[in-house]
Amino acid sequence: MESFKLHLLRLARQGPVEVPGVPARAYTLLEPVEREGSGFYLLLEGELVIDLPEGRYLHLKKGEAARLTEPHRLLPVERAVLLEVG
Repeated sequence: MESFKLHLLRLARQGPVEVPGVPARAYTLLEPVEREGSGFYLLLEGELVIDLPEGRYLHLKKGEAARLTEPHRLLPVERAVLLEVG
């Protein structure tokens, strides 16, 4: 496979982007999403609240990342552009 460059933020603003050869995708999140398993998220733009069990939560801002190992809900603050790995 040839080397290539992706502008993930610009592409993810237009629609979901699968990264060839890597278990990662970038996308814009506009509505809450429930997730059962683990995940790794890097916030490319916006703000994101991650609702966790037992009333806990994480609040991510642009450039911050989180690794999760428990069920969670992704709640965008207005709009969030994420890179999800795994």
